[in-house]
Amino acid sequence: MKTLRFKILSLFLLSTVFATAQSDLTLYNFNAIAQSLQVNPATPQQTKVWVGLPALSGIHFHFQNTGFTLAELIPAGSDINVKLREVADNMDGDSHLAISQDISLLGIGFKVGRGFVSLGATQSIDFRMGYPAGVLRFITYKIGDPITGLSLNELDYESMVRTNFYLGYQHKFLKNRLTLGFRGKYIFGQQHSEIEHINAQIDASDPFLMKVRTNIKVRSSGLSNLLDPDLDPSDDPVGLALTENTGMAWDFGANYLVTRKLSVSFSVLDLGSIDWKDGNENYTSNGEYDFEGIEVDLADQDFDGVIKALTDSLANVFSFDTIENAPAYNTKLSTRIYAGVNYNFHPKHGVGFLYHAKLGLDDKFHSDYSVNYQGRWFRGMQFIASYSMINGDRNNVGAGVDFKFGPLQLYIVSDNILGAVYFENLKTTNLRLGLNIAFYGKKSKDPKDMPFWDSPTGSDDDDEDDD
Repeated sequence: MKTLRFKILSLFLLSTVFATAQSDLTLYNFNAIAQSLQVNPATPQQTKVWVGLPALSGIHFHFQNTGFTLAELIPAGSDINVKLREVADNMDGDSHLAISQDISLLGIGFKVGRGFVSLGATQSIDFRMGYPAGVLRFITYKIGDPITGLSLNELDYESMVRTNFYLGYQHKFLKNRLTLGFRGKYIFGQQHSEIEHINAQIDASDPFLMKVRTNIKVRSSGLSNLLDPDLDPSDDPVGLALTENTGMAWDFGANYLVTRKLSVSFSVLDLGSIDWKDGNENYTSNGEYDFEGIEVDLADQDFDGVIKALTDSLANVFSFDTIENAPAYNTKLSTRIYAGVNYNFHPKHGVGFLYHAKLGLDDKFHSDYSVNYQGRWFRGMQFIASYSMINGDRNNVGAGVDFKFGPLQLYIVSDNILGAVYFENLKTTNLRLGLNIAFYGKKSKDPKDMPFWDSPTGSDDDDEDDD
């Protein structure tokens, strides 16, 4: 017989796979595809013209759960309830879950003189949650359990659905040694929810009854539309997509050729915010409630009944009140920073190092590191391989490849290809794939398009050691 706890956790893990916060470490140096502009708008482009087919040109998802792996949770021959408690006891205070999914709605890019223009639209879904060990202890609580150190106050959460319309441009300076780029994004927000504050005091001194005292506020915008069973998106698709929740964000990047073989780069993404003022509702919980644990028999495989029982039980414990027409509010986007250095030891082969930091729910930057190899093995294929440490996890071997079939370009990129095979030990992975129409044209012989040291007007005296 399975318990509700096992089903809840299974649903939680499966939803992270299919609902799928972003690192994109391998993509950053993969300038074989125009999607590399999404992580550095100054990345020099190989194409002269690029067209992204709607939905087909870019599908991306990312998953990260730092608290535990599936192998730690359900090893063979172990009781799931016992393992949940053991996992909770070994968790630290920084455990978090991050899931995101992006779909390219349209993309176009083209070379203009020394510059490159890109424009298009993407649909983004983001879910972030910082959870303490007390969350698992709370879910697994049953009457008679000796529980200590139980707290929900460190629980944090944010979800967001938005559409980004973007316009980007990069330009070469200093006789093509320096490339600067930017991208502006106008954002329509379809849904947002977050915990504004939480104070949940839990008294487990009585082994037969847990008392929960709460002061919780969750604010949301557009969430009621997702929960409305009578809402048909086809009735007003434009109204649901182009809402009154709008914002702006900016991406900036730079790429500098130090020598013929050595280059450095930098980018900062998502400097901006969104104003939420359409369909706002707040949910509050204030009071003292009794909780005896949740136990449901799943012998009859009544999945719908399990979810209803869970919802009803948690609703009774926290007793949330709904405040309609809540005040407007503003949220900042999660800023990301990249800094890299590349060394091309051969015209068709190179290696690089990359640093990445992302602003978390705790308003702190979390760091990742990656080393990579890039190679153009033959005319119709380019390849990249990477090894990364992502949020402290060292088991990340990534790769990317693109194939050209005339004007068609097929690509796939991931920061952790082994995660798809050995999913039981998975803590983080992502996958990006798509189909582009790309035109490369002939290599320009115009001096203004050449790097400083190759131009007839330039000089390579400073770089004699690189030959």
